Amino acid sequence: MVIHEESDLVAILSFFITILGAVNILLVPMGLFAFRKFRTAAKVAAIGIGWVALYLLALVTVSVLSPQTIVKVGDSYCADIWCIGIDKVNATPRGQGIVYRLDVHIFSDANTVTTSAKGVSFFLIDEGGHRFPLIRDPSVVPVDVTLNPRQSVNTSLTFVTTSGVRQLFLTAEDPNTDRFWWTKLYFGSDFSLLHKPPLLRVL
Repeated sequence: MVIHEESDLVAILSFFITILGAVNILLVPMGLFAFRKFRTAAKVAAIGIGWVALYLLALVTVSVLSPQTIVKVGDSYCADIWCIGIDKVNATPRGQGIVYRLDVHIFSDANTVTTSAKGVSFFLIDEGGHRFPLIRDPSVVPVDVTLNPRQSVNTSLTFVTTSGVRQLFLTAEDPNTDRFWWTKLYFGSDFSLLHKPPLLRVL
């Protein structure tokens, strides 16, 4: 099963609602002010502000109350057009820790453009919130390899954790999300404002 962070319809509607609110707050009142229709401009701006405030309230409410997406081994998860799935988990004791080698497949959900996870930091997180960073292995295909449309690649990710962890999840941080801040305004998305990020179950 392939799980997507959001549907295309949700993204389009969210973008439309956000733009509509911005137009009512800024562009329309500015045009009315230019024609000295001050009261009408103020009313339109108030409607726009109320529209955006109501949308943000609904967005945050859904983000806080909706469950966190947790993807099981064997399933795949797509963040936009870049997708990943864990096929197999291998655990090997090493000293006071455990080496986890995850056999994964990454693939593109795009039809015309290339995609990659360049700049994304992958790590494991346990039930206590402790992070275990990815250990680079030059012998395998890098997880941030550029993918052509619909291309699929098998590779592996290696991590070292402490012993005794009861739960482990694969997750990531993408610094590019700061540039694409408007994606946090998508209604019902896994990356919406205040929503807990998706996790891929390891243990």
